[in-house]
Amino acid sequence: MRRRKTIVWLTLVLLGIVASIGIAIFNAQNQENITIAIAVPLTNTGEATQAAGKSMLQGVELYINKVNQAGGIQGKPLKLQVYDDQAKPEVAEKIAGDIVRSKAVALIGHYSSSTSKAGGKIYQAAGIPAISGSATADSVTEGNEWYFRTIFADSFQGRFIAYYLKKVLGYSKIFLIHGYDAYGLGLGQTIEAEFRQLGGNIVAKWQLEPNQTKATDEIIIQDLQKLKDSGQPPDAVVLATNRDQVTNLMVEMKKRNLDFPLFGGDDLGDVAIDESLANLPEEKESPGFFTNGLYATVPLIYDVADDRTQQFRTTFEQTYGTPPGWSAASYYDAVSAIVEAINRTLLTKKDLPKTAFTGKDVKADRYLIKEGLAAINSPETAIQTGTRTFYLNDQRNAVVPIAVGLFDKGNLVSAFTQLQTIRNIKKIADFEEQIKKGEILQVGDRYLRKTDIVYVGIDINKVSYLDEKTSSYLVDSYLWFRYKTTLDADNIEFINYGINRLDSGERLKLGEPIKSGQEAGVKYKVYRIKADFHEEFDFHNYPFDTQLLSVRFRHANLTRDKLIYAIDFVGMRDKSSTTKELPKQWKQEVFKEISAWTPEKVTFYQDTLVNKSTLGDRRVIDTNSDLEYSQFNTVISITRDLLGFSIKNLLPLWFFVVVAYLLLFLPFENLSAEVLSGLLLAVVFYHLSLLESLPDGVGYVVALDYAFYLVYLLLGLELLLVIVGHKERFQKDKIKLDRLITFGRISFPAIILIFFATFYSLYLR
Repeated sequence: MRRRKTIVWLTLVLLGIVASIGIAIFNAQNQENITIAIAVPLTNTGEATQAAGKSMLQGVELYINKVNQAGGIQGKPLKLQVYDDQAKPEVAEKIAGDIVRSKAVALIGHYSSSTSKAGGKIYQAAGIPAISGSATADSVTEGNEWYFRTIFADSFQGRFIAYYLKKVLGYSKIFLIHGYDAYGLGLGQTIEAEFRQLGGNIVAKWQLEPNQTKATDEIIIQDLQKLKDSGQPPDAVVLATNRDQVTNLMVEMKKRNLDFPLFGGDDLGDVAIDESLANLPEEKESPGFFTNGLYATVPLIYDVADDRTQQFRTTFEQTYGTPPGWSAASYYDAVSAIVEAINRTLLTKKDLPKTAFTGKDVKADRYLIKEGLAAINSPETAIQTGTRTFYLNDQRNAVVPIAVGLFDKGNLVSAFTQLQTIRNIKKIADFEEQIKKGEILQVGDRYLRKTDIVYVGIDINKVSYLDEKTSSYLVDSYLWFRYKTTLDADNIEFINYGINRLDSGERLKLGEPIKSGQEAGVKYKVYRIKADFHEEFDFHNYPFDTQLLSVRFRHANLTRDKLIYAIDFVGMRDKSSTTKELPKQWKQEVFKEISAWTPEKVTFYQDTLVNKSTLGDRRVIDTNSDLEYSQFNTVISITRDLLGFSIKNLLPLWFFVVVAYLLLFLPFENLSAEVLSGLLLAVVFYHLSLLESLPDGVGYVVALDYAFYLVYLLLGLELLLVIVGHKERFQKDKIKLDRLITFGRISFPAIILIFFATFYSLYLR
């Protein structure tokens, strides 16, 4: 018998070991990584390019970490394999061979067009999809069905720059400098041809050499000096080059007081160029000294971005301690597109497991990702990332608008005039008339509309009289506008002005500005506003809730195609972020009258407000379109002072709990249903009194309700114990009665502990 038991136990142990090994093997297989490669310039190149390479790597890492924290793709985590191409085509070719021989299912990069072309022919031959967020030369994707990009191509960018120079800025003669690589040659040739066709004059042009020296820069400087001395200076110096090729030239031009307007392509529009100059004495003394006035075309500018993009910007800055440039967002989009392609393949191929993405068959998976990317080819199949919504055209280029940025004190902000893409010209009722007036331009196969940018800044002086019953609060602030437009930029309508006044039809009027004027051609107006506003509070997590206090407005008449409000980073002394973690001093001064709440952060962003009503506008009726307005938002996030609330409101509740528990230690004959019923009734009345502070329309269960439900459960359990304990069989058997009471004494705190563990995970983590 003993031997039999031993054999049984040994058998069970062996089975357990085998099962454990099997589970471990299964988990190991299930946890196999999905490898994605990235090729970036990190060493042995210019400082500005290295900074851009670091930024694009961080953008990709940010998204991959987000995916992995959410459980990966079908339980498989993403693994990023980093390759340094040093911004050199020969190095790019070498690492391209390493990448295609690796387990990587896709390649992100390269940064430049030259390195992308060098690697592209290898990726095409091997059959691995590649996607760049910065290489803009048309030749990168032309004839290569395996290469994609999340940015525009130079054929469009070059035309766009020429039109902006001639039709928006009114320049008629330019000095053109272009690079020797695929990017510089392609962009420079397109700008030159299009500018001449528009009637513009190229007064001089330079093609930079691969081994550019200070002597070369000096010759260009001398040519510019001669033009200036002759009294025939160019309207602008156009730089169709990458940043490393002209950074020293820009520095020398500033030092020699050759303050010609500068206009560059996307490579000059990243914050990395300003960061590379940060240690120069002039830059330290006056931030933006070398870049102020530099125009650049970019795919994204944060001061007119919506809250989704601002959240990306904030998360990036909190993670890496520095604000992102557009390249970080573009590469965040690139890896997003790859993951989206994988996910769509899984969804569309789920009934055909042999042709679905597996994470095991590298060759097949590469092909499926390529097909998935190619399927993002229309507005209906567009991808929505953390920064933008876009799709790819027949040349695998992202269909995204071009924004024109202007450097101001080291920060890239929106130029005062933008050209917005018109998605459907049939929705423009007076289309022909606007073409004649020059309000709409045809650039290639796209139609673009001139749109005015108005910078908006707001400083909060005080927030007071917060009323939870009406979700209203009083805000005292300074509001200002900076603009060049002749339109009445300050004719605004506050979307969330005090709810009672809105219902009555009353509108908040700005009145007379406390300060106004014009400086360097830029108009400005400053107002003092003191008014109550309304933001519908969400009490689901009450009293562990976080609420939003906002001030939101739009223009009263002008739609978004004519005017966009932008965040005045420079005016608010904050070029780093649109979300500010509030300092202690700010909390004490601005919220000194609201002790029950703690302000955590304030966020500024612009988004689009859609008005479904036609407002009787014939143009809207005839074109079946909606009225869209640019809405400016200031949002303060506040959290309830939980300690103060607990001491003031929850302490009595826990007093009831303690009293109920202590009753279990009294002689049983002293316990009665009447005592517990009275205690229960007191808790009910206290519960209702606390809920009185909430608005009448709150019909859902809030977090506080669950705490009272716990107390009801405990009192109900205790009442049940009393009823059962008074039954005859328990009264006659003291042992059974003692066990019943002991059960109550143990289960009471056990239930509380379980409740607190659950409550903590839901509301306090």
